[in-house]
Amino acid sequence: MARQVDQERVVVLRRAIWATLIGTAILAVPAAAEAPKYGGTLTYMIPADAPPSFDGHRESTYATVHSVAPFYSVLIRVDPENPSDTSQFSCDLSTEIPQPTSNGKTYSFKIRPDIRFHDGSLMTAADVAASFNKIIFPAEGSLSARSSNYLMVDRSGHPIRTPSFLAHGGTRRG
Repeated sequence: MARQVDQERVVVLRRAIWATLIGTAILAVPAAAEAPKYGGTLTYMIPADAPPSFDGHRESTYATVHSVAPFYSVLIRVDPENPSDTSQFSCDLSTEIPQPTSNGKTYSFKIRPDIRFHDGSLMTAADVAASFNKIIFPAEGSLSARSSNYLMVDRSGHPIRTPSFLAHGGTRRG
């Protein structure tokens, strides 16, 4: 009797597995055939209070970072194929990983020529320098949540210049 019950369970289990596989295959066919839809509105929820602002340079709250992160790019980033290895990088806005000069104090980035802002205007090295200057040297009365990440940058009153700009290194002053 126990053996018959076990055999019946195996048969029921096999039927359930086959039904699941067939159902998944049937449902997957229309989804795979659909063309991607561009445009529209993406609505998603972040389990946090509303951010103080959507300025990704000024704010560092969970709600802001996760809300605006899809709209920001960086010069180089940790390799997305191996994000646990923080010593390997890949290019995002730059064309290549720069080699340091001036005893490791200067990095010159070459910007990809095909980067455009949402309004269609081309991004330039001056735009990148302006972003770094806003982060590292915020205007009086303005906040910069990330300025402490750049304490090693020479703060003797010399803003970052184009086409080459200081990204790491230098002597912290003031």
